[in-house]
Amino acid sequence: MKLRVICVFAAALLILPLAFYGCAGGSGGAETTAKTTDTNEDITTVTEAEDTTVHDDLPEMKFGGYTYRILGQGGAGWTASDILRPETVSDDGLTDAKLKRYLNIEDRFDITIETFLSDTVYTTVQGGILSNDFSFDLINMDTKNTSTASLANLLLNLKDLDYIDLSKPYYDQNYIHDMSFAGKLFSLVTDITTMDMFVTWIMMYNRNILVRHDLENPYDLVKENKWTIDKFNSMLREVSVENGDGKWDEKDTYGFAAHTGSVRNFFYAAGLTICSKDEATDIPYLSLGGNGETLTLVTDKVSDIVYKDNKTLMNTQIVEAFEEGRALFLAEITGYLGRFREMEDNFGVVPYPKYNEAQDRYYTTNDPCIMVFSIPAFNYKQDQLDRSEMIFEALSSESYNTVRPAYYVDVLSGKQTRDYRDYEMLDLIKNSRVYDFGLFNDLGSISMIFNSLSSTKNPKVSSMLKSGMKSGEKKLNSILEKYESIR
Repeated sequence: MKLRVICVFAAALLILPLAFYGCAGGSGGAETTAKTTDTNEDITTVTEAEDTTVHDDLPEMKFGGYTYRILGQGGAGWTASDILRPETVSDDGLTDAKLKRYLNIEDRFDITIETFLSDTVYTTVQGGILSNDFSFDLINMDTKNTSTASLANLLLNLKDLDYIDLSKPYYDQNYIHDMSFAGKLFSLVTDITTMDMFVTWIMMYNRNILVRHDLENPYDLVKENKWTIDKFNSMLREVSVENGDGKWDEKDTYGFAAHTGSVRNFFYAAGLTICSKDEATDIPYLSLGGNGETLTLVTDKVSDIVYKDNKTLMNTQIVEAFEEGRALFLAEITGYLGRFREMEDNFGVVPYPKYNEAQDRYYTTNDPCIMVFSIPAFNYKQDQLDRSEMIFEALSSESYNTVRPAYYVDVLSGKQTRDYRDYEMLDLIKNSRVYDFGLFNDLGSISMIFNSLSSTKNPKVSSMLKSGMKSGEKKLNSILEKYESIR
C-alpha cells in the first residue's frame, strides 16, 4: 500500500539536521525509519514527531475587535493573491492552513483580518500614507514597488521596531542580510505567503531514468558534498538519445530541460552575484568585476551544458519533456511541482549543483517578482505602532507553523508516493537562497548579464562585464545616495 506523506510528517521532517549540507538549517528532529527505492515502489515512512512549533515572544494582548487590513499587489502578471483570506473551509490542506492561520490570530488578539488587492498598488500605498488615512496595516508588493516606496520614505525601517524579532526562522535570514543597507531594512520575506517558494529555482530529477541508466542519486551526492556542476554535466551525457528520425527536437530524450531564466541560476549556484555586502558597513557594492575569472570559467561550463552534444532541450516544451519521462533533469521554479501530481514516473528535488566541492554551501535564488512585506510609515501613536508590529510578527510565526508545512505537502503530493527526503531538500533550498541587490534593484545591463551569458553560445564575457559595470556603478551609486538620505 502506498503511503502519502501528510502534514504531521512534513512538520517533523522539515527540522531534520542539515549540518551535512554546509549551510544553515533547523535544529531538533524526529526519529525516522524509511525503506526507499528510486523507482515507483512503495516508500514507507514511520515518524515519531516531536513538537516542532516555533513560538514568537509577544506579550498577551487583546485589541478590542480591531480590523487589521493587509494590502496586496494586484493587476497583471504576478500578484499577491496568495495572501487573500479563504472564504470557507475546504478539502484542500493548504487552503485550510491559510484560513486556520488567520482564524488563530484573530482569536489570539481579538481582531478581524481583512485582505484585499489593488491593481494600482503603489499609488494606493503612496496616497494612503501621504494622507495618513490608516487604510491598511501591512503591505505585500513586489521588490520593484517596495524599493520605490522605501526610497520615497513610505515604509518603516523594520530594524527599529520593538516587536519584530528578525532572528526568528519565519523571517528569511538571507533576505535580511542581502537586502539591508547600513542598518536599514524596509521589507521582509516571511512565511505569511508561499510566493517566495513558488518562484524559487530548483532542480527536479526523474528517478526512473536514474535507475535505468544506473546513475548516482543526486540526493546522495548532495549529502556527500559531491553534487557539482561537473558531476551534473557528466550525468547528462549518459541519457540524451535521438529518437531515430534524424533530427534533434522536442520529441527526443535529453539529460536536461531548461530555459534561459533557469540556466541563469547556475551562476548564482556557483556563488556569483552582481552585488556583495561590505560586512563592516552593511553597504552593498558591485562585486562581479572582481570575479571575472570565475565568471569566465562558469560561463564555459554553462555553454558546454547547453550547447554541446545535444544534452539540453532549451525553451521548447521543456516541462512536457520532463512530464513525459524524456528528460532526466528539469530546472524550473518550485511552482511547477504541482503540475506533476499525475506524472507516471517518480521524481525528486535537489538544489542546483555547486561549482566545485570546495564551495562553502549550495546557493540558489528566486525571481525578483517575489512579494515582500512592509509596514507603512503612517504617523503612528505608540499603541498603534505596537499593535501593527505585534500582529505582523504573530502572523509570520503562525504561518511558519501551519502554512509552510502544508505547502510542502501540497507541492510534493502526487500520483506516486514521494520520498520524505524531498521535504529536506526544499528546506535546504529555502535556506540556500541569495537575494542579489544588483538584480533586485535592476542595475541596468549588468543586472541582466547572467541572462545574456546563458542565452549566447559564444559570449564575449570580458566585454559584456566591462560595459555592464560602468552603467551598473552609476545606478548603484544613485540608489545608495537615496538610501543614505532616508531617516
